[in-house]
Amino acid sequence: SQGVVDYKLQVFNRWGELLFETTEITKGWDGYYRGRLSKQDVYVWKAYARFVTGEEKRMSGDLTLLK
Repeated sequence: SQGVVDYKLQVFNRWGELLFETTEITKGWDGYYRGRLSKQDVYVWKAYARFVTGEEKRMSGDLTLLK
């Protein structure tokens, strides 16, 4: 988190619906959407970070939510 001046993390379900979004680098998704625990499934995440150096990184992947 050192040197990060801009940040965004997003989590989507398999239909592309945005379930979670944050701009706080220390905050992660807890598996809940609208107050309910999401079902066991595969979800897609996308992250963006811009550093004090001006460098930008865009990352993405998937995660499996297990209950």
